[in-house]
Amino acid sequence: MAQVIAVLSTISRLSHHLRTRLPHVIVSDVLSDKDNVLSELSKAEILVADCDLLIPYLDKLPKLQWVQSTWAGLDKLLPYVQDKEINFILSRFSDKSFGLAMSEYVITQIVNYERDQKQQYENQKNADWVVDDKIKDHRLIRDLNIGILGLGNIGRSIAQHLKMFDATIWGMTRTPLKDRINYIDEHRTTDLLPDILKNCDYIINVLPSTKDTIGLLNGQVLENCKNRNVVFINIGRGTIIREADLINALEQKWICAAILDVFPEEPLSKKSKLWHFPNVTISPHISGVTRPQDVARLFAENYTKYINGEPILNSFDWQRGY
Repeated sequence: MAQVIAVLSTISRLSHHLRTRLPHVIVSDVLSDKDNVLSELSKAEILVADCDLLIPYLDKLPKLQWVQSTWAGLDKLLPYVQDKEINFILSRFSDKSFGLAMSEYVITQIVNYERDQKQQYENQKNADWVVDDKIKDHRLIRDLNIGILGLGNIGRSIAQHLKMFDATIWGMTRTPLKDRINYIDEHRTTDLLPDILKNCDYIINVLPSTKDTIGLLNGQVLENCKNRNVVFINIGRGTIIREADLINALEQKWICAAILDVFPEEPLSKKSKLWHFPNVTISPHISGVTRPQDVARLFAENYTKYINGEPILNSFDWQRGY
């Protein structure tokens, strides 16, 4: 009998791409029959799911062995599993496609900032041919020291692509690296974070939200940046710094600009002061967008590993929170 894969997701055409990748399995889109979602899920051994949709069913799936999440960050699940016995494997969606997408975002934002693209747009609106300040006298990526907080799959991809432009890369991880990475020029562990902040022109947060990372930049930590006109880019999680502390860092000019794709509360409130800083760029959590074809590709790879009894890629560690 063919294996049945249950899908609990609102991602358009995900089931189609799963069937294309795995034509020998049966893909069951449980949301197609909203009156029997629990009944269908209770029979599932393997599930592809959006984390927010999974939460109500966490302790109601007796046969479940493995969930492939469509999300990279699973921190929103943690409050719901603290008092529950979880007996299934949970794997994150994090693969080459996310790293490539977020590398594009970072490189685009750096180039736009260094060449003052916002002002160029205004000049074009006014039909002004202006060649001054950063529009002409801008830094290249190769002139920059760029600090990356978090060297998982995504952080390493960003580092590797920035190194192609000859940037000097500083990387931070919680523990020492086991092996040298040839595109990382300087490495520091979390306890030496101030060293990175004092030496880099850009600080890029790619860290997940865990007990070790929540509030890592809170308080006066960013004061370490104040002598370098640092640009802070956040594409990890908004919990890395309280909004009030980020606003204070901007007002005190500890950092000269912020490029923000994630926030402690999303959507960002219309009342937030961040909307009104001319040196802040805001995007709606789109630096890396989950695409159905990419989820299907990773799931197919993991499905083969599952069938063969091999370790599943990006398996979630409930203790570490990532």
